[in-house]
Amino acid sequence: MIIIDGDDMKKSLIIIGVGLIILGLTLSGCTENGKENTEASIHAYVGAGMQQPMDEIGKEFEKKYNIKVNYDYAGSGPLYSKILASNKGDIFMPGAYFYVSELSKRGYIIDCTNITKHIPVIVVKKGNPKNITSLEDLGKPGIKLSLGEENIAIGRTFNKILTKAEKDHPSITKKIKNNTVVRGATVKQTLLYVELGQADAAVVWRADAMEDKDKVDIVPIDPKYNIIKTVPIAILKTTKNEKNAKLFYDFVNTKGKEIFKKYGFEVIE
Repeated sequence: MIIIDGDDMKKSLIIIGVGLIILGLTLSGCTENGKENTEASIHAYVGAGMQQPMDEIGKEFEKKYNIKVNYDYAGSGPLYSKILASNKGDIFMPGAYFYVSELSKRGYIIDCTNITKHIPVIVVKKGNPKNITSLEDLGKPGIKLSLGEENIAIGRTFNKILTKAEKDHPSITKKIKNNTVVRGATVKQTLLYVELGQADAAVVWRADAMEDKDKVDIVPIDPKYNIIKTVPIAILKTTKNEKNAKLFYDFVNTKGKEIFKKYGFEVIE
């Protein structure tokens, strides 16, 4: 048995105490560093139709500023609802300005600018076996259509296109609705139904169709009826770090436009 005298016991206790203090400070430092890493990130709500260019933009931004971009991709309507429900997030980039306008009315927007355009087009199976050449052809008997849900940007926009076309083609809306066999929660999903053969045609954004032009053919919509939408980027008032959010906002509005062009988007200069 080892016997420790009183002085040695005191020294041992002092050493143990100092060790515990150092350990506590080290752990505290790790926690603080963890907080810093968490803060060096951005949460961006982005329309699903812009995933490819925005993924690349996020990588370039992180490389330059060491700030990670966490994306939430979905239809514009669901994203709008998610912002209201969570009261969180830094950036909002829906497929149409309407959703930013609605958030602005509620006091959720700090700053906003238009980045690019969304041009609606008709996509058909490769080779166009049903010989669809116009908007009116979508209402022909036997045509199976895939359309975006009405709470996403492409769905809302197509409804407006049909309203314009009704003036020259009465009942076209009814005919097209009757031919609609499936609705997509995002523009990507709407396009996928044609690629999988579950629909003969769909109405999507031109940039999304261009991404898959080896799988589908593109049929333009008559400019007389078509409605081109502007795609905005906005800084949300719910941001926890406005400085980082502004860095990303400016990056998308400059370097980001070059990347959007690469993916077939028509940018707003």
